[in-house]
Amino acid sequence: MKRLPIFNLIIILAFLLSATSLAMPTVASADSAQTYTVLVGAENVSRRTDVMAYFPATLHIHVGDTVLWKQNTHEIHTVTFLAGSPEPALIVPAPASFPPGSLMLNPQAAFPSAPQGGMYDGSTYANSGVMSTDPGQPTEFSLTFTTQGTFMYYCIVHGMMMSGTVVVDASSASIPSPAAVADQAQKDINLQLAHANGLFGEAMSQVPAPQHNLDGTTSYTVLIGWSKDQFDLMSFFPSKLVVHPGDTVNFVLSPTNDAPHTVTFFNGEPDISFITPVAPPFPPVLLINPAVLMPINPGQPLTLSGIYSSGLLAPGGPTSYSLKIGDIRGDVPYECILHDSSGMDGLLKVVP
Repeated sequence: MKRLPIFNLIIILAFLLSATSLAMPTVASADSAQTYTVLVGAENVSRRTDVMAYFPATLHIHVGDTVLWKQNTHEIHTVTFLAGSPEPALIVPAPASFPPGSLMLNPQAAFPSAPQGGMYDGSTYANSGVMSTDPGQPTEFSLTFTTQGTFMYYCIVHGMMMSGTVVVDASSASIPSPAAVADQAQKDINLQLAHANGLFGEAMSQVPAPQHNLDGTTSYTVLIGWSKDQFDLMSFFPSKLVVHPGDTVNFVLSPTNDAPHTVTFFNGEPDISFITPVAPPFPPVLLINPAVLMPINPGQPLTLSGIYSSGLLAPGGPTSYSLKIGDIRGDVPYECILHDSSGMDGLLKVVP
């Protein structure tokens, strides 16, 4: 399953914004204006590692230059200039026409918003909408800066921890070229991902030892996720565990984890979409699927048939999920519905 489903209306909106931008005149001549690229996030899926940062975090440009933000991870992000407006929530209650308690993505956060032609003077709210490298989702956002100044932006999904700055200098100021900026950004990404590799040992050292019960069974703990500074390890610790029928596995959010997760055994059943678009209206209501939020088969021993899920586990909400192993044998895979594209999966190997 992907973090978000394919909802092409977001892409249409993003295309309309970019098309309008192309139709407008720029504030600098074509031979002097340049386009700089900022990479949004970094990841190594095989290592289950995400870095919540913009590369570069601080960018110097001239008036009339364009900044192109390119999504660089499956993990969702936004590029959002508040310009003094309140920080929008990512998730808000759905309209009254939906069942009580229904939640949706906030349209102010989910959909792109930019001044006409993408010509930005820093005085208004501007937002990329939710971006991801998953198929069918927007991957780019651009603004052309028309005024000198320092303009801060951030990711609505990850808060001010993930923020960046565009410094628009006078035309006489000496600044790095787009090629030099891109080269340094890639070097910084490589350094950050290499540093993240050292956090796996730290996470594993915090896994509690198995507890042997009087009835001959064993209780195991699996830690979910690991966060430190701008690093998120999208992993279960341990990701592979040998257990026996009758044993219990307690899945617990790690003490440093900052992200929401699920523990979901599909047993061959279809994936569950995180978001269910409902249209009309236009833009659609991006309803959060209740099947993601609520536990499935809670309190039932794990079998090889049907879906078993923790529901949404998050700091400030439910943080653990206990599962007894039923009378089964073999390899039983599971995953986090929200982060499977980032490589967040695990395996229980059930042996007699």
